[in-house]
Amino acid sequence: MTQALAGFNEHGLFLATDSLATRFDAAGHTEVFNVSKLFPLGPRCAILSGGAGVSVSLSQGLRRMLQRHPSPLSPEEIARFALHFLSQGYGRHLEKHGPEPEGFRRLYFIVAGYDPEKPPPGFQLILLGSEENELPLRLIPVANLVVMPRNLGMEMRLFKALAEGLTLDQLLEMSKEFLEKQTQLKEEVGPPYYYATITPEGYRTFNI
Repeated sequence: MTQALAGFNEHGLFLATDSLATRFDAAGHTEVFNVSKLFPLGPRCAILSGGAGVSVSLSQGLRRMLQRHPSPLSPEEIARFALHFLSQGYGRHLEKHGPEPEGFRRLYFIVAGYDPEKPPPGFQLILLGSEENELPLRLIPVANLVVMPRNLGMEMRLFKALAEGLTLDQLLEMSKEFLEKQTQLKEEVGPPYYYATITPEGYRTFNI
C-alpha cells in the first residue's frame, strides 16, 4: 500500500511517496517490487497514484494521452478527463482480471497542479478514488493537504506546518522523516522515495 503525502501553501506544492508495490502472479502469489508512482502531467501538473498496483499503469496511460493534447490543461480540466479515463481503464482491468484480492481493493489518484487563473496561491489538490472496486471513481473533496493512507498525527503536523508558512524544503524534509518512519513500522512501505514540487515556475523532482 502506497504511502503518499501532498500539500501546498503560499510557497508552492509538494508531493512525496514511497515506491514499494505488490502484484499477483497467475497462481495468486504475491510479488513485491519497486516502481515510481509519481508522474508529471504537464509543465505545472502531476499525478501520484496509490492502492492497487494497476494504478501505476493507469497513470502512465493518462500521461500518454495528455501528451497528445495540443495545449496544456488546467488541473481541474485534467481531473475531469482523468475521472473518465481512469474509471474506464479500471473497469477494463476488472473485467479482464476480476476483483482485486481482499485488502487490495482501494485505488486512488492525487492530481496536483498550479493554475495561474485561480485566486492566489493558485495551487490545487484533487483526489480521485475507489473503494472495494467501485466504479466509476469518485471525486473526493480535499483542501490543501492529503495523506494517504490517512495518518492523523502526520496530518496535524503538516496542517500546522503549512499554516505557519514552512518552505518547500522544510516540508519535504518532514515528508522524508515520515516515510522513513513508516518504512520501519510497515512492511508495505519502502524506499526509494520520490519527491517533487510544483511552483509557478513548474514541476521539479528532488533527490533527498
